[in-house]
Amino acid sequence: MIKVIGGEFRGRNLLSVPGESTRPPLARVRAAVANILAGYVEGASVLDLFAGTGSYSIELISRGARSATCIDKNPRAVETIRKNVSSLGIQDRVRLINGDALRVMGLLEKEGLRFEIVLVAPPYFTELDQRAMDLLGKSTLVDPAGIVILQQHRREKMEEKWGHLSLRKTYSYGDTRISTYLPDFPDSA
Repeated sequence: MIKVIGGEFRGRNLLSVPGESTRPPLARVRAAVANILAGYVEGASVLDLFAGTGSYSIELISRGARSATCIDKNPRAVETIRKNVSSLGIQDRVRLINGDALRVMGLLEKEGLRFEIVLVAPPYFTELDQRAMDLLGKSTLVDPAGIVILQQHRREKMEEKWGHLSLRKTYSYGDTRISTYLPDFPDSA
């Protein structure tokens, strides 16, 4: 059972996605990410590209994020997020999209959306991390004052720069590596 670690919904249980295809982040990794994002969370809009259970987004909303857009191509994952969000009464703060995150990114950009926090935590060793970061580095989805969190296996390829996104810091938790990227384009971009 997954539990919300901090904030308004601390201690509340979240459902996991049935089956083996979705790997929810470990509690210590979620706690670490929430701590890394502490200065960005209040009032932020979150983009969760490979949302799985929605635990990252829910954790951030619990700690003060304004809203989250959760994308996952697995219908069971989207239904799990829907149930988790409903159990907490935050349906009006979470937009769920059942689709390919890489394709949906282009649609969100066409809508003119920008996010203060972008979470990229795809399944390991699928190269989705590389493809998503490549697209993000060319897009306007990341707010100029925003941050991108990339979760990878420690043996996956890491880059110092993805377009206008530059590596700020890397953290290790067992086999999991968390990297933070900041946009380096001017506010007028």
